[in-house]
Amino acid sequence: MNPFGRTLYPFGLLVWLAAFGWKACAAARAGDRLRREVDRLEGEVAALDRGSRRLEQLARESGAQARESEFLQGLPNILPEDKGYLRTQKAIGDEVSVLRAKVGKRLKGTLQIVVDAKANKLYVKKGLKLLWQADISVGRGGRLSDPKSGRKWEFVTPRGEFRVMGKGVNPKWRKPDWAYVEAGEPIPPPEDPSRLVEGELGAFVLNLGDGYLIHGTKSEELLGRPASHGCVRVGAADLEKLYKTVPTGTRVVIFE
Repeated sequence: MNPFGRTLYPFGLLVWLAAFGWKACAAARAGDRLRREVDRLEGEVAALDRGSRRLEQLARESGAQARESEFLQGLPNILPEDKGYLRTQKAIGDEVSVLRAKVGKRLKGTLQIVVDAKANKLYVKKGLKLLWQADISVGRGGRLSDPKSGRKWEFVTPRGEFRVMGKGVNPKWRKPDWAYVEAGEPIPPPEDPSRLVEGELGAFVLNLGDGYLIHGTKSEELLGRPASHGCVRVGAADLEKLYKTVPTGTRVVIFE
């Protein structure tokens, strides 16, 4: 029996394990280098792809600019009478002048009230000529509902064409149901005398029908912005002028 057998066997095993470990590490390092090389190549391919797309985009933009330049150069050769859909600024101005002349002829100096609900302005015109203007307050918007009856009100000034149905001096306001609901008060019968309130509408009133009025206000500081429940509010001086200037039957146009 070899007395060194037990000693040499473990030593040989250690040598074999060391050699195997070195080869494994070398293989791992080679794998890392390969992965890095693959990543580098993929990055170069992506860069080339981005460059190709950018070149295509530049080519498209260049073509579009060339077509736009060609179109603009050809504009002077296109006349409005030849191409009805392409009108010059002069042609549009001529059309507006003709339209204004037709409107002026139709109105023939007729007195009318024009209300710009967006600007909160009232204009008094004779034909197309502006006589004077005033700051006003139209409907403030918003809604109110009666929790008991379920009725609802919307506080907007209607748009459209109306007529001055009638005029009055020192009018009394017949307080509507929504005013009681808004104040949290019980609603009285329709003909209850307590509904009549003095001084709320100013010294004069112009009736537009359907409950809408042109009247005065106690809050002239709010003129120029929407503040009413739907009527057109006017300052005291302008309201008196309006009452004296505008006869019953005058056309009223409210637009935005």
